[in-house]
Amino acid sequence: MRKVSLLALLFVFCGLYAIAQDYPKAELFGGFNVTHLDTEGLAARIAPLSVKSWYPGWEIAGQYNFTKLLGVKGDFSGNYGTPVSGLAGFPSARAYTFMGGPVFSLRTEHLTPFAHALFGGNHASVDASTRLGTPSGSENAFAMAFGGGVDWKLTRHFDARLGQLDYLYTKHCGNFGVLTGHVCILGVPGAPPAHQNNFRFATGIVIH
Repeated sequence: MRKVSLLALLFVFCGLYAIAQDYPKAELFGGFNVTHLDTEGLAARIAPLSVKSWYPGWEIAGQYNFTKLLGVKGDFSGNYGTPVSGLAGFPSARAYTFMGGPVFSLRTEHLTPFAHALFGGNHASVDASTRLGTPSGSENAFAMAFGGGVDWKLTRHFDARLGQLDYLYTKHCGNFGVLTGHVCILGVPGAPPAHQNNFRFATGIVIH
């Protein structure tokens, strides 16, 4: 009888432990990303040329969960496009963002809404321009993102990220070393502001 009681007690503890661990310890997200960049009024300055605001790309993120509610995330994304169109010879550009920070999840049977606060950097580069006669240039800047999204459970190991929306702040000077040799010209009338207010949307698959 004593052995039966001990076995029953063991099963109860195992069941409670399993319930307590009813969340993935690690998650990997991969999918499509589109970012709306703050063009800082560039369209008005170079009209009638067209200035691109939307840049497609990719995003991957690794997440480790300390509890059912709290985790930490590393997020990486890349976006590509031609900033100015309308005439041949304008350069293409790339932007890579790398950030990390806490993530808070509210896990239910089928849906997992989450919110995160991420901090890191952004690397933007522009190819050489035959139209402008300028060399290629690049610039690193501080970046941070505040936002969240919703995951839908597909199977035990796969979720679909229905959507993730972030406010993405970057602190570029905006010259990329092409015109001013990596020297900020902030405070000069007509010069780019000290930061950009961007937004990004992502969707894809989460693996547990």
